[in-house]
Amino acid sequence: MIRSESWCDIDTSRYRLDLQLGIPQSRLQGTLEWWMGDPGLCRDPDRHPYLVLAEIAAREWGSMQEVMQAVAQSTEASGPILVSVSPAPGEPYMQEISSYQIVPSPGLRSFVLLLSRICPVIASPGSLADDITRGTQASFSTVRSLLPGDSTLSPCRNTEMRKTSSNTTKCPTATLQSLKNRNNEPVLIDILRIILRREEYPVAVYDLSQKKWLHPSESVMRKNARLSLRSFRIGKGYQITRSMYREAPQIYVISDLHLGHANGIPRYKRPFLLSDPGEMDRVLIRNWNWTVKEGDATVFLGDLAFMSPNPPESYLRRLHGSIFFLEGNHDPYSPTMSHCLLMRYKGVPYLFIHNPEELVKPFDGWVIHGHVHNKELANYPFFNPDKRTVNVSAEMIGYRPISLDEIHSLVAGTDEVILFRDLSQADEMVRDDPVVANCRFPEKGYDAGKARVFLHS
Repeated sequence: MIRSESWCDIDTSRYRLDLQLGIPQSRLQGTLEWWMGDPGLCRDPDRHPYLVLAEIAAREWGSMQEVMQAVAQSTEASGPILVSVSPAPGEPYMQEISSYQIVPSPGLRSFVLLLSRICPVIASPGSLADDITRGTQASFSTVRSLLPGDSTLSPCRNTEMRKTSSNTTKCPTATLQSLKNRNNEPVLIDILRIILRREEYPVAVYDLSQKKWLHPSESVMRKNARLSLRSFRIGKGYQITRSMYREAPQIYVISDLHLGHANGIPRYKRPFLLSDPGEMDRVLIRNWNWTVKEGDATVFLGDLAFMSPNPPESYLRRLHGSIFFLEGNHDPYSPTMSHCLLMRYKGVPYLFIHNPEELVKPFDGWVIHGHVHNKELANYPFFNPDKRTVNVSAEMIGYRPISLDEIHSLVAGTDEVILFRDLSQADEMVRDDPVVANCRFPEKGYDAGKARVFLHS
């Protein structure tokens, strides 16, 4: 909690809560993709897209300190706070304006209901709380800045924004539209921060991953952004904090680490700071080494590094286990590097390849691939039993290798599409540690420091 006395005075006006849009789980359509960029944690709250949640009549209830306590208490008791965003159906494409439909997560709905039991929440027309209480979908429009560095435009939710000749923003109410017949899959966006405003001015920011309030000047500091993203990764299971080895020898699979690729952070919505790809490298390598022990093998499906100042060999020397390296489109060419790998595991044929679109004919089995990252969830989710494909790009499997045994359990046990890997299932398998059937690998290879890398032609 913030201890400054100036933050705790009884106020005579209403407070407003906004949700700062955080990390999308995949690429967004329209101008919101341009607006979002990186998670925006080092930006002024007014220069990053946000949703107006609700107002609180503090003068009828209590102090700013009590409002902050109520928010923290309600978020602790609710579930994960996310929103689902999809382009509004029937909207014509415009380069500068995009309209979206917003659906709150059950955790966000619970937060609003819990908060309303503690303090007087005002569900004003046009607020997300109003849509939650009425059970309707919200709309949200963005306007792209017309000039580089133009910060005069801020997105509004449930409104259409237009730039006027006087360089101000008008937000007339927009008509809500049905979600029927939409052509684009919704994208989940994790909310990392809640902005508390007084008279439209941000006076405090609640960091959901760190579970603490920050002064607006503190919220834009790089050190707090790093701590926020680190806590977020640990909470989601994207950054493991201890070794998770399994006793029996394992075969793991992963693709597209893109180590050293700073632009890959916003492009693939990775929960790291754009300014610090080195931290991304450290986390991904540590996740690998705390999952894969020296006696394990990993089928790596290409794109180890991209636009990195470090050579691929420097990364390979840091990775545990034996690595069967398949060719990716960003890997240095090697005439002995295999383009694909065919394996029969527990009676099921599996084909490993970097780019699934390079298959020249149908395969009578399951295709395990990377390359597409999280850009095409409709066509390439993590697990697609209809097309018999498994997308093991790093973003799809929680930024840590997945065992072939875990993949096989899904192949044998479910016929439902799974957008992203369930990391709780992986952790449960580690705790149970069943015996995994052996699978022979090619014997041809060479040593690369601690890692044994197989190149098979």
